[in-house]
Amino acid sequence: MSDIEIVEAKAANEARPFMVLFAAMTGIMLVSLDVSVVNVAVESLQSSFHVPLEELQWVLNAYTLSYATFLLSAGALSDRIGARATFLWGFAIFLAASLVCGAAPNFLILTLARVAQGLGAALLVPSAMALLQRAFPESRERAKAVGLWAGSGSLAIAAGPLVGGALISLVGWRTIFLMNVPIGIIGIWLTLRHGPTLLARTKRDFDLAGQFTAAAALACLTAAVSHADVAGSGVWIAAGLIVAVLFAVAFFFIESSIRQPMVPLGLFRNTGFTVATFAGFILNFVFYGMIFVFSLFFQTVQGKSAFAAGVAFVPMSAVIMIVNVAAGRLAAHFGIRPTMMVGLLLATVGYAAMFSIGADASAFMVAPTFMIAGAGIALAIPSVMSATLAYADPQSVGIASGVVNAARQVGGAIGVALFSAVLGTAAGSEFVAEMHMASIISAVGLIAAAACVILIMPTLHHVETVPTSGMTEH
Repeated sequence: MSDIEIVEAKAANEARPFMVLFAAMTGIMLVSLDVSVVNVAVESLQSSFHVPLEELQWVLNAYTLSYATFLLSAGALSDRIGARATFLWGFAIFLAASLVCGAAPNFLILTLARVAQGLGAALLVPSAMALLQRAFPESRERAKAVGLWAGSGSLAIAAGPLVGGALISLVGWRTIFLMNVPIGIIGIWLTLRHGPTLLARTKRDFDLAGQFTAAAALACLTAAVSHADVAGSGVWIAAGLIVAVLFAVAFFFIESSIRQPMVPLGLFRNTGFTVATFAGFILNFVFYGMIFVFSLFFQTVQGKSAFAAGVAFVPMSAVIMIVNVAAGRLAAHFGIRPTMMVGLLLATVGYAAMFSIGADASAFMVAPTFMIAGAGIALAIPSVMSATLAYADPQSVGIASGVVNAARQVGGAIGVALFSAVLGTAAGSEFVAEMHMASIISAVGLIAAAACVILIMPTLHHVETVPTSGMTEH
């Protein structure tokens, strides 16, 4: 007998493919919306809970780190209990956590609820892909469905700052979490009504030790980085880094010694895959980190409302959506490696140009830098995901895609933590100076990623593109 037993079963009720697609789209919209919507709430949350910046960043990072660390194990759960059940559990956990976020009496409860949201998000994403695979068995139709699914996530990411800003200005920050509930209820109803009742299941093992050590290492690293600017915290930072290294060593030892690791380390013997993973890490590091910085800049330095801050991000969001549509075609025509390289260099120019933004910069001065940076990001990330398909062994494409997306989420969390440390308690002109430092760090990181693509990434002799959104996690 094979290690993996496949149970083929026909659904009790015939699934309606486009209703399954709509259910999957509600899931990815919730997941993506909660990545970006909270950014414009940072100033409101600081006013409500009176927490310092190095603690405030956890409302963002608790979600992204939880999402990243549970993402790979969620695939194993989906294999064991079926994608439909996993998808429903993801909705249930996400909605319950959203209610707790909306009613949180203190910052600790809010942060813990964000961890639970990340778990729900991790369950929703891989199971949605499995549902779409079952609902659309024909490859061409499935590619279109995945493209629509990914596009809805991109739309949610883009709309997040604007929607969040409007809700915060009109009602208050709690509504950015409570709005998830009616959307999620629709998704649950659609899944119960139209989702395939049974999908292929396997006996894939859970890597609980790997899951724990990875989560612990990332949490300790993020905590240490976020306190880098706090006076008198040198001992705690050193301790956090040492513990993070110890957990990381334990993680690599576990992953190299068990039969079914959460992260097969052999993937990184492939230079092309390793470079793509690094590029994905840097892209999210820069994107999430600088969104956090400018959310604070617009509201604390320029005195904009949450809604006006959301409006300020519209040019970048619009460009990301437009370039996303063309990115796959460009990669197919010119090649994955050149498209990724151009995207990284374009993003470098955009983020470096943010050094010119001063405290009194108008929207007309800010918008071009945002648009150039957004175009580069939107061009590069689909190429990163396509590189996963092109460089990874065909037998490992699923887990390789999960590893790259987990790396991207970790990059986002580290970016927010580092830039919150760079900003520290700065205000006014000092804040602007530290913001400029963050833009320099971003540009240097992007140049490093571009250099790896140019100098190290092997040239592909064939191109396989994947329909994916610029910022959506798969």
